[in-house]
Amino acid sequence: MAKRVAGVTEKLMECAKEEFLANGYENASLRIIAEKAGSSKGAIYIRYPDKESLYRSLVQPAADGFCELLQTVLSGFTTMPGNEQTEQMLRYSNDGFPKVVDYLYDHFDEFKLLLTSGENSVYQEFIHRVVELDTECTAKYIEASGNDAITSGRLTPELNHLLSSAFYTGMFEVIIHDMPKAQALEHIRKMRRFYTAGWQTIFSTDGGDVV
Repeated sequence: MAKRVAGVTEKLMECAKEEFLANGYENASLRIIAEKAGSSKGAIYIRYPDKESLYRSLVQPAADGFCELLQTVLSGFTTMPGNEQTEQMLRYSNDGFPKVVDYLYDHFDEFKLLLTSGENSVYQEFIHRVVELDTECTAKYIEASGNDAITSGRLTPELNHLLSSAFYTGMFEVIIHDMPKAQALEHIRKMRRFYTAGWQTIFSTDGGDVV
């Protein structure tokens, strides 16, 4: 049975990150990764059964951590009484989102890799988890506050999904375009103001249709 040599895994991971960042998931070469690491493709296959497993090992921990942080932030909001959620929504969002952006920039390379390697299964799983957490938070807020957005038809599950997906994919653009963190925070703050105004037309009983 082939044995793992100490330090090889770390070197393979380092070279794999460079290769995936440079060429994307589809065009990344396991042969080149092995050569740059001073190893062989066999050394990769001892540790990872295929390219997806190697790629996942690079991005999955950061993706999981992001979802855990987002769940913590959103859960802190939904555990408040309904009337308090309404009163504290903007303040809570202002306090919570800088933590989310901090996490993105603390793991910049991993998210750059995740977000620019094409819509592979790992990316799709990540976006699904993020949107699911967010839409569940919205649904819980509506239930706790007694808001009639759903019963009135102003919000449907499909629209909730579309709005959440649009916000987070837009937010992730700051990583895709290598935006400096200070600039990213400002852009995301303006995005949140834009979406907050839109959500008010859905949460408000006299919001009506906007043409």
